[in-house]
Amino acid sequence: MKEMKICGKKADKLFSRGFGRREKNCIYLSWVEALYLVEKGLIEENFERILKKSSSQLSSIDIRYLVYRDLRERGYVVRVEDDHFVGKKNYSMAFYPLSDMDFFQPEKLLSLEMPLILSIVDGDGDITYYLVDLHEPQGNYFQLPSKKTVAHFHGRRYFVFEDAEEMVRATYGKDEGLFGHLSIWEAKYLKEKELLECENGNLSREYEVYRDLRNKGLIVKSGFKYGTHFRAYENSMEEHSKYLVHVISEKEELQKVSRAVRVAHGVRKTLLLAYIKEGKIRYFKVAWIRP
Repeated sequence: MKEMKICGKKADKLFSRGFGRREKNCIYLSWVEALYLVEKGLIEENFERILKKSSSQLSSIDIRYLVYRDLRERGYVVRVEDDHFVGKKNYSMAFYPLSDMDFFQPEKLLSLEMPLILSIVDGDGDITYYLVDLHEPQGNYFQLPSKKTVAHFHGRRYFVFEDAEEMVRATYGKDEGLFGHLSIWEAKYLKEKELLECENGNLSREYEVYRDLRNKGLIVKSGFKYGTHFRAYENSMEEHSKYLVHVISEKEELQKVSRAVRVAHGVRKTLLLAYIKEGKIRYFKVAWIRP
C-alpha cells in the first residue's frame, strides 16, 4: 500500500530506519507507518486527519495500527504487507493483526506460511500474541488389551463385568471393582481392533481425532477438567500428560482459543487444535508468547 510520498534526505533517513518502500529518491509510506511517524513527530502532519482518511479506506486501521505501533515500540523493524506485518528483531516473523471478535480460521491459516504470530487486540486495546504452527504429535505407547472383552451400552457409557483390570492396564476405561466402564471413544476403538464385543454407539467427529492420536502411540483420556476434548500422554500415565487437544470447526471464536491457551499455559501443557476436513486431521500448536 502506497499512501504517503516522502522524497529527498528525509526519505533516505526514514528508509534507513525501516520505513516505507523506495522508488528512486522517494519512499511511499503505508497508513500505519504514516500514523506512527506523525505520532512520533517525525512527519509534520495532523494525526486525526491521517487517521480519518485511512479509516475510510481500511476498516481495520485501528487493529493494524495498534499492533504495528506495539511492535515498533518493542524494537522491531516492521515491513508492512497487505494483511500482515513482517517484524524483524533477532529473527523475522509474520504477525497477523486480529480483533478479539474475529475467528481462528484453520483453512486460511493452512494457506499461509507457518510458523506465524496472531496478534490479537482486545476491547481495552491490549495485545496478546499467539505463536501458531503445524505439529504432528507422536507417542510411544501401543499396548492393547491381551484378550477380547464383552461390553454393554447403558446411558452414555459401556460397562464390562469381566477383565476390566486387563483393560485398565492397557490404559482403557476404569475398573470400579464390581464393574468396569469405557467411554464411547474407547469402546469404538477397541471394537475396531477386534478386542471388544459391543453395540454401536453414537459417535461424533471427536472420535476421528481420538483414533488418530491412539494410532500415533498416545494415551488419550478426557480433557474435560481442562476445558478441552482430550488430554494425551506420550509414554505413560505415570507422567504428566503432554498435550491438551481440542477439536475445532472452520470458524472458532478467538475467545474460546484464548481460554484454551491460558489453561494449557497454566498447567504447562502443549495445546493442539485439531481440524478435520475430508478425513484429514491437521494439528495446530498454539502458545502464548512475549515477542
